[in-house]
Amino acid sequence: MNSKRNVLIFIGLFLAAVFLTAETQALKERFIQRKPAIDALKNQEKVGENNVGKLVVRGQVNAKENEIVNAENTDRETVYQEIAGGLNITSLEVGKRRALQIANLASPGHWLQNPDGQWRRK
Repeated sequence: MNSKRNVLIFIGLFLAAVFLTAETQALKERFIQRKPAIDALKNQEKVGENNVGKLVVRGQVNAKENEIVNAENTDRETVYQEIAGGLNITSLEVGKRRALQIANLASPGHWLQNPDGQWRRK
């Protein structure tokens, strides 16, 4: 359990380092700009967080909302791949670990997918 915690801490630190580079500044800004829209979608129960660190549409969304979800997932995958390369693991494994962090930070009522695939509200 302690080694998993250390890996999660390392991922967090590595993620911070990735965001400090000039080439990822635009990526960071996109995450920040999308956050209010994504929070609104989560609060409206239109999207949830799956068990591999991606957003999943769970309700009716319009084209713009779907575009936001797709853009977020694309940028998340970019970050996961960057982290995975630094840790010599797969981006899927990074996503799974990030999903655990997201679940811990989620607001009450948000939809989350457990590691076993079951959906629940926090």
